[in-house]
Amino acid sequence: MPHTILAIDDENDVLLIIKTALSSQGYKVLTASNGYDGLALAEDNCPDLILLDLRMPEMDGMEVLEKLRDNEKTQKIPIIILTGISEKKQIRDALDKGITYYIVKPFECQDLISKIDLAIKSSEEDI
Repeated sequence: MPHTILAIDDENDVLLIIKTALSSQGYKVLTASNGYDGLALAEDNCPDLILLDLRMPEMDGMEVLEKLRDNEKTQKIPIIILTGISEKKQIRDALDKGITYYIVKPFECQDLISKIDLAIKSSEEDI
């Protein structure tokens, strides 16, 4: 059964790139273009990993991250931040909240796939 990845990003181009790249690797990809939809999809589907943008309207990525970590159903899901924000403080804050990796856009699809593979493998070993 393929692993499920949830990508939460307000940029449709980014979601399309992620969906295309990960689907070609055999992943099932769910997408959400805002934090509210992303939280609902995470709760309903319990994906194997979440890709999360930080800079989004209405509810930013840090708020989504906090809600995911506070929810018993989603708190153990590995999260990779995928964002254009490269400030060290932001990276530290996200790492302190328990993310697995922090990737700054623009990104190489192969690097993203490698990190996803590592994060999922590592989370399965923890079970």
